[in-house]
Amino acid sequence: MSAACVCISGATHGIGYGIAEAFARAGARLVINAERPDSQALSRLKELTECHFVQADLSTVAGARKFIDEAHAKLGRLDTLVNNAGTFQDVDFMDVEEAQFAKTFDLNVKGYLFAAQAFARHVGNDQENASIVCVGSTNSKAAEKNSVIYDSSKGAILMLVRSLAVSLADRGIRANGIGPGIVETPLTKAGLDGDGVRQTLRQQIPLGRIGLPHDIGGAAVFLASTQASYITGQMLYIDGGITANQMSWESLS
Repeated sequence: MSAACVCISGATHGIGYGIAEAFARAGARLVINAERPDSQALSRLKELTECHFVQADLSTVAGARKFIDEAHAKLGRLDTLVNNAGTFQDVDFMDVEEAQFAKTFDLNVKGYLFAAQAFARHVGNDQENASIVCVGSTNSKAAEKNSVIYDSSKGAILMLVRSLAVSLADRGIRANGIGPGIVETPLTKAGLDGDGVRQTLRQQIPLGRIGLPHDIGGAAVFLASTQASYITGQMLYIDGGITANQMSWESLS
């Protein structure tokens, strides 16, 4: 991964930052993105590698293209795009409104698609091992009550990964996805801190713990590496065994 040029959306905290840190430690040159600047994240990554920041709203086509175009200008080339910027709008199904649906799909799906399109336009014919990694979720395999908008968006990402793999293969671009399970991030911390929530979740995760952002980073580096040069169209679930597990007949108390 030495000297690879990698751009990562939504990378100033949580899973995105964990991925950026893993690429930095692998020697990649980085461009990170967020809708708002975060000087602390940028400074920490600059201690590890060359790193730049592009402020852009990935829920818009213009923002997605700006991110990729400026990342290419800063690094001179792009080898890997990590689509990570995302949101969730968890409400009771009967209370779902159009604006919530649009906000989620604009960032979680539209942003991924148009960032991938812009990335593909910058990949040269002589490049080897260009790739896209999309961060999805275990929610693309199993639904969560009253999470219909988020679940649907992550299901769309699963198919987007497969479609990109087929559509971009003749350009020499691989496309794969990562499906995190329950990971503690700034977005999930409030829910995890609810009364008894952590213990309830740990009892249902075969490995017995909630994931951390650094658990995701290594998989992204692998999928972008030459070691994965024959892997495309796949979603790698990183969930402590959640999706492998049936309901238990044993008491959880």
